[in-house]
Amino acid sequence: MTSLPPQPLSPLDGRYRAAVAGLSDYLSEAGLNRARVEVEVEWIIALADRSLFGSTPLTTEQQEAFRALYRDFGQAEIDWLAEKEAVTRHDVKAVEYLVRDRLATLGLDAHAELAHFACTSEDINSASYALTVKRAVENVWLPKLRAVIAALSDLAREHRDAAMLSRTHGQPATPSTMGKELGVFAWRLERVATQIEGGEYLAKFSGATGTWSAHLAAAPDVDWPELSRSFIEGLGIDFNVFTTQIESHDWQVELYDRVRHAGGILHNLATDIWTYIAMGFFAQIPVAGATGSSTMPHKINPIRFENA
Repeated sequence: MTSLPPQPLSPLDGRYRAAVAGLSDYLSEAGLNRARVEVEVEWIIALADRSLFGSTPLTTEQQEAFRALYRDFGQAEIDWLAEKEAVTRHDVKAVEYLVRDRLATLGLDAHAELAHFACTSEDINSASYALTVKRAVENVWLPKLRAVIAALSDLAREHRDAAMLSRTHGQPATPSTMGKELGVFAWRLERVATQIEGGEYLAKFSGATGTWSAHLAAAPDVDWPELSRSFIEGLGIDFNVFTTQIESHDWQVELYDRVRHAGGILHNLATDIWTYIAMGFFAQIPVAGATGSSTMPHKINPIRFENA
């Protein structure tokens, strides 16, 4: 038996790719490395802006040229990092070397020793995870959820007078309307969406064990906690001031539990719609050329709701 050509391991990168493709710009390995480069570049600019360790601030033109490394991050940088990591066996170190290489290309070798100053990998990673997850949620996931809420709200208004017999315990109960039943899901999802919109995306930036020890040894007169806070918040994320070597990831637990909650509500919606179809409240519209069942041609299986 011959081997297959290269295949996606997960259905998310195969048959369902169209549904999740927007997330790959942020949550892929390349998306993570682009964010790592962003954090490293901005840290150098922040240190130079304060003329620390004998450095001089970069001009506006130099800053823009340097920032192009992550703003224009593409296949060339992806390949460069893959080749370098094959040697370093360390992903964050490979990113540091890429940043140093760009400094040299721009004639900014004098700033090279600011690269990765006093950072442990978790400083770079926690900030990068916060950036990528925040952008994925705010730019891709939440707009999709908001579109679902808007569609349900529209359907609820459209069918506000469509009478139906509601059920409790699976048995006929009292009159309701289809609009009211759909409105329940719009209301439930709205609550969770609001909670997610109010969440934090935390990063640490306090060195090897969360004590700024290397920072203080190098420059004891600098208010490193405040500098770290302003740097992280300047990236558009939130600062976790009190950690060990690692950021505690509590914000991720909170976020993902709310996302799971939204998924649970959508699952409830899917099972209710599936039931309404089975009861004849809704009729499915045949799609030309689509096969409803592999052996029973009269059927239209509600596969979208079953997949959900």
